[in-house]
Amino acid sequence: MKGRQLRLQVNSKERAERGRAMLQAGLGDLVRAPLTQIMTPAQAMEDRGTHGREVSPELQIPPEEEARIIGQMLERHYRQVLDEPVPALGDLTPRQAVQTASGRKKVAIWLKDIENTTVHAQGSGGGMAAYDFGWMWHELGIIRLRK
Repeated sequence: MKGRQLRLQVNSKERAERGRAMLQAGLGDLVRAPLTQIMTPAQAMEDRGTHGREVSPELQIPPEEEARIIGQMLERHYRQVLDEPVPALGDLTPRQAVQTASGRKKVAIWLKDIENTTVHAQGSGGGMAAYDFGWMWHELGIIRLRK
């Protein structure tokens, strides 16, 4: 709500239609026909940068808490990924792939790519906390391939 405006922002046409229907059902004649605006992802990011709300200091998460939360989320995610098929590994799980010499090389490349992507996200202010992937290399038994 902003003044007499109600704004619904979504990231797909389908969600926009569902949201509009839900609002219309709940609000009935209290709202008029919606004004629809479609933006590309780049436009939405630019709009958010110039019109986004600043987060008040009391609502901001301290950096150390943010790092802890992101670290826990990444830990859960990657523990699960070790047992899921990965397209870059020929649809084998990382645990399956490390059973062969060629698979170990593919897993090492995959892990390095993940690490590099995370480092890039940290450097670009993407909100990624510093995260140590070393445990994955140890757990998969390929620490000697980490260079």
